[in-house]
Amino acid sequence: MDAVVISDTHFGIDSSTLTDPLKVDMLINEITGSNGCNEAILLGDILDFWRSPPEKAVRDSRYFLKRLSEVGLKIRYIVGNHDHHLVVMNQEGEFRERMARGDLYPIYVPSLRWSQIIDGMRIEMLYPTYQARCRQRTYLFTHGHHLNGIQATSLRLVDYLRQLSGEEISPADLERMLTYAYESIYRSSSMGDMVRFEESLWKASVIFRRLREGVLKTLRFTPVEIHYDAILKFLRDQNLGKVDCFVYGDTHRADIYQRKGGPLAVNSGSFTKDGAMNSSKDTYLVVKDESLSLRRLGIQKPVFMCELL
Repeated sequence: MDAVVISDTHFGIDSSTLTDPLKVDMLINEITGSNGCNEAILLGDILDFWRSPPEKAVRDSRYFLKRLSEVGLKIRYIVGNHDHHLVVMNQEGEFRERMARGDLYPIYVPSLRWSQIIDGMRIEMLYPTYQARCRQRTYLFTHGHHLNGIQATSLRLVDYLRQLSGEEISPADLERMLTYAYESIYRSSSMGDMVRFEESLWKASVIFRRLREGVLKTLRFTPVEIHYDAILKFLRDQNLGKVDCFVYGDTHRADIYQRKGGPLAVNSGSFTKDGAMNSSKDTYLVVKDESLSLRRLGIQKPVFMCELL
């Protein structure tokens, strides 16, 4: 595997840094030069459908996706929360096809894989994970929005409602609640006042979560270390078996952490100006057969590199 992993470009909003063609060209030169990548794994929130109209998000991503395609990189796009509407679009398309042939029974597909054409380019889409094998190691790529935030509250609400009705919680419940929440945000993305209101709610929820967890905890532990127990739970809940390396984004905070006996966990950071620490801005991951390196755009020396034995 010779892949570049890029997360949270948030095309459509002003803070997205890869709307600058010069930065895109710099990134392409870095990943096709000495790094020699032949695959691009996009870890979600590539398009920001929450804070900009979808047409603008796609329009802003054109040059980036075009350059990836021009240099022959195989593009795999794992959908996140800000671009979750892509999942809904796919599910609605499949339902229309089933409805046309009279297949009207409800189905739940825990893992989705489909082909999407974006601005004339065919891209392989996946949700919520992409799993790959290389040199007897298993890599698991996902956006990471299942690890914390609104989905945890949603699941607790569903669990409470199920208890009232005497029913057991089903695997599809969490996805249904996420879709309900995410689609409401998507529908208000062109309303400036609603976007600002939702951003204020999000910031308040982050502060509340940190107070609940303990401010000292967020200062004492590294970003990925804080999520490590949630990562292990996610792997168990998804029945994914043994995973050697867990790669995610979502938090905009690049980091690498491993606990003895557990998988190597890596956050690839983001390509945004705001909401990211300087050490996490414009960072990406390069995964090769023998090594894994966390890099920052324009900096020759890796932020972190480890040999995979």
